[in-house]
Amino acid sequence: MTEMIFKITDFTDMLKEYLENSNTFKNVNVKGEVANLTLNKTGHIYFSLKDSQAKIDCAIWKTNASVFTNLNIREGTEVIARGSLSYYKPTGKITFIVYDVRVDGVGELALLYDKRYKELQEQGWFLDEFKKPITKFPNNIGIVTAATGDAIKDLITTIKRRYPPVNIFLFPSLVQGDGAAKDIAKKIKQANNFKIKIDTLIVGRGGGSYEDLWSFNEMEVLQAIKESEIPVISGVGHEPDITLADYVSDFRASTPTAAGEKATPDTESVLQALSTKTNDFAKVLKNKIEKIIIEVDNFSAKLQLSIKSKFNQMINNFKNTSINFNSIIINKLNFINTSFENNILIWKKSLANKLEKNIIELKTYEEKIELQSPYLPLSKGYSILKQENKVIRSVKDVSKNQLINAVLKDGTVNFKLEEGNE
Repeated sequence: MTEMIFKITDFTDMLKEYLENSNTFKNVNVKGEVANLTLNKTGHIYFSLKDSQAKIDCAIWKTNASVFTNLNIREGTEVIARGSLSYYKPTGKITFIVYDVRVDGVGELALLYDKRYKELQEQGWFLDEFKKPITKFPNNIGIVTAATGDAIKDLITTIKRRYPPVNIFLFPSLVQGDGAAKDIAKKIKQANNFKIKIDTLIVGRGGGSYEDLWSFNEMEVLQAIKESEIPVISGVGHEPDITLADYVSDFRASTPTAAGEKATPDTESVLQALSTKTNDFAKVLKNKIEKIIIEVDNFSAKLQLSIKSKFNQMINNFKNTSINFNSIIINKLNFINTSFENNILIWKKSLANKLEKNIIELKTYEEKIELQSPYLPLSKGYSILKQENKVIRSVKDVSKNQLINAVLKDGTVNFKLEEGNE
């Protein structure tokens, strides 16, 4: 008997034909718990169905995605999916292509999740009033996640790209498996007690199954986040993954990369915003200056008109005052002139009276003087004899041959004394 040997291509063709066309694997119903849920940006949905012993990869194409999304299915939900097997030859991967799905029940972890969610909600753990604001311009950012893997790489790349000046401090921890919750809580506390002040703390990890992310639903981690004095940003898994840590944290980011973006300002955006604000401020300032200039010009024009008006008013007032003043001066001068003329007349009359009186008195004095004058007897033929301008009063006062002056009524006669008798 000849042994049959198949080429890989031929063998996989046979396998694909059998799996995809056999009635055994067409339109079958499979029951399991949803895990590894991914809502692809293309619109397709990828997840796994599992039980305690096995797991199969599933896919729902975007044309049927609504049968899944309308049910608000999340990881841990037990469903009954109807579909067929598909075999992909290049990778040898078998996928259960789901056409329809309905919720059958809820898994043990999902039940615990709902129970814990309700308890914490009733206790007020999720209230916005307890949320701390995220620092806009941090100096130091702390990260609690695994030391290796895509999450830490994406975080560092995102943070340094957006905000180069910030310092990054890693507090490496387990993120899944036994002891992970305890280690995450421990590293959150270490960050709060760190010697350097941490402004923002990112707690998270990359994507994984529902069980892989379960540590972020444990009370140890939730308590540490709640008690943290540092604002906490959670970034766990992918977009559809929502843990209780996301509800307790101060801000929930859909992915670690999104957490890095929330924790930092975008330098370019900040500079652009600053430039825009500067331009806006410059425009406002320019408008203000132009408005002020217009107001100053208007005020200046009004002021000039006011000054001119005031000046004209002052001139008119001055003219009126000058006219009034001149009138007053003229009246005063006329009054003074009239008074002066009257006074002059009075003075003249008084002076004439005094002069006439003085003349009378002078005449009286003159008559008295004439009566007492030594020259009065001269008119009667007498004379006055003088020698050297001295009146000769006695014969004894003259000597022989001396020159004697005889003062007469109408002149003087000089002669010498030849002899004399007593």
